[in-house]
Amino acid sequence: MALEGKIATALRTDKGQVRDHNEDSVREDADIGLIVLADGMGGHNAGEVASAMAVHTILESVTVGWALRSEMKSGSDGPEGALLRKAIEIAHETICNQSETHPQYQGMGTTVVACLLYDNQLIVAHVGDSRLYRLRDKKLEQMTRDHSLLEDLIAKGFYSREEAAQNVRRNILTRALGSGDDIIVDVLIEPAEAGDLYLLCSDGLTEMVPDEQICLTLLEFSDRLNTAADTLVRLANENGGKDNITVALARIDRSFSKTGLYQKLRAWI
Repeated sequence: MALEGKIATALRTDKGQVRDHNEDSVREDADIGLIVLADGMGGHNAGEVASAMAVHTILESVTVGWALRSEMKSGSDGPEGALLRKAIEIAHETICNQSETHPQYQGMGTTVVACLLYDNQLIVAHVGDSRLYRLRDKKLEQMTRDHSLLEDLIAKGFYSREEAAQNVRRNILTRALGSGDDIIVDVLIEPAEAGDLYLLCSDGLTEMVPDEQICLTLLEFSDRLNTAADTLVRLANENGGKDNITVALARIDRSFSKTGLYQKLRAWI
């Protein structure tokens, strides 16, 4: 694998203490540095269908389109960001079509957060309130902003964050795959550095475990990702486990620049 020895990962998902089944999905393609996490919603297990469909479609779309990404109209997203955005749009259309043609899936939807680690860059695309955090220099930073009523009201100045937490339900989403005709996908591109640790998670983690405790856990087990992932799930369950809990960790161990070998050859020549 091109990224073997450069990026380490660990993925976990758990149904929690209250739900009788798991509507979250998470998968990775280690060869191209892609991780996709989705948190489904809808009755009669339709949320489980929506999240699995989103993850499968995004992975398949990115994999199939990888060799042709330079031919896409990319704009400020670059070819990789444009490919990830398009994959999520295709997943949205697929879920909408299934919802319209199968009555048992009517109204199903899902959040999604996907990251692509390519050429020493983090490319993250998301819809909904599943999040991506970065731990760098012992500081945990939330890189995504929830697409929720709470966040919109805070951004517009109607409430402070403390006031909103008391007066607004956190789980009212303003965007989700499968909801509405069109979907707006937020894409963020940031430099990735050796030592960075990225956390993708569903709100089953963040509703149960405060950011401070997440940060301390990642700092303590940054060199043992499987232990870190297991510990985050355990903490969420110990604090109530009111929702499904899904986490994905990716640690940058070495540079993964696509031009690194070429530059070394030029220097040697």
